[in-house]
Amino acid sequence: MTDVQQSGSARWSWGADGVVTVTLDDPGRTANMLNRRHYDGLGACLDDLTRQVGRLRGVVLTSAKRSFIAGPDFAPDEITPDEAAGTYDLLTPLRDQARRLETLGRPVAAALNGSALGGGFELALACHYRVGPDDPSVVWALAETGMGILPAGGGTVRATRMFGIAATVLEIVGPGTAYHPAQALAAGLVDELADDVVAAARAWVLAQPAGHFVQRWERPGYAIPGGTTEPPGLAAQVRRRSAGSPVRALAAVLEVAVRSAAAPLDEAFEIETAACRALLTAPEFPDLAHLFYAMRAVAGAPAGVPAAGGPAARREFPQIVADPLAAVFFAPDAPVVEITDAGLVREVRAKGGIPVLIHAGRVSFVQTLLDAGPDPAAMAAAARRALADGLRIDPAGADVASVLAAGFPAWTGGVLHAEDRRPDRHP
Repeated sequence: MTDVQQSGSARWSWGADGVVTVTLDDPGRTANMLNRRHYDGLGACLDDLTRQVGRLRGVVLTSAKRSFIAGPDFAPDEITPDEAAGTYDLLTPLRDQARRLETLGRPVAAALNGSALGGGFELALACHYRVGPDDPSVVWALAETGMGILPAGGGTVRATRMFGIAATVLEIVGPGTAYHPAQALAAGLVDELADDVVAAARAWVLAQPAGHFVQRWERPGYAIPGGTTEPPGLAAQVRRRSAGSPVRALAAVLEVAVRSAAAPLDEAFEIETAACRALLTAPEFPDLAHLFYAMRAVAGAPAGVPAAGGPAARREFPQIVADPLAAVFFAPDAPVVEITDAGLVREVRAKGGIPVLIHAGRVSFVQTLLDAGPDPAAMAAAARRALADGLRIDPAGADVASVLAAGFPAWTGGVLHAEDRRPDRHP
């Protein structure tokens, strides 16, 4: 007989073989979020597992949603300061909860039924084994640096212990690389791809030897790939990649990776969280967060706009900026496509395009910026003139297009957002 319990966003069932399946299912949401319901529910589950650890064979962590965990569910323009503070107050508790999961002393496998971003994939890294679907639409990423911060739930620390300092800084956490399943398997971020991720995760748990179980980097004799000292020339590479940008996230990843590699784990986690908290106060964080949610809004826009009138004006522009956040939501070679209200967005997206809706005016917004560039001030002035002349454009799409197709600095949040934040606009 299976024992099923529910608390907050967590539902867990004890199998007769001692394997507990923990299913994340945030009530009333289309995706699981790292919020108070998640923390309270997983906490109650861990309390139960700890009380009955003698009968516990292992744990499978999965999701009832289409994705695994999608991160916090708010846009920076819509949340109050008190709500934001409450969310970020969970940084340390969520980090410690992930540590509690990985130190249960039993094998824990993540059955990644869908995408996981940021803190969601950090929780997966706290598991001892990761199984994902062989679905090219799924993406896993520690993409926090695209928002000007870094993972604070143990992601930088665990990546460093798994892959070494250089790979963490230059390949995984530093650039916020988005991995599709085949890429993640080749990189070692996931251990297996399967049609039935829960069954495969359960099979792995049952194949592990009975008794106390720990992460491989906590076993005697484990050595961090490349060692615990900063590789020669790495700091110079970070400076080159960061040149011209005020964003300190990549430099912070380097510092955390180097310091945490040589520190005990508990101290390493504190180093990481302190670095993230410092970056949260950086002036560019709200603007980069705005751009993240603008990309998410464009990617999740309604599938189509009813056709009206004659043929739509369409203009395509290549992505000229390799933005790590864009890779989370859009194909790397997807063009930015300006389209009037008369067209169908679904036609654009079906071809892999990033749709930007123009509601009034026939001028090309992206071409206007390109003609004025590359100076950001000149581009902003051109955007002001276009709007004054009657151009009306989807704000989220305009900000995304200005960064990806015209090269407007990402740390401004996009050209319309930057214009709205000008001091003279809000006396």
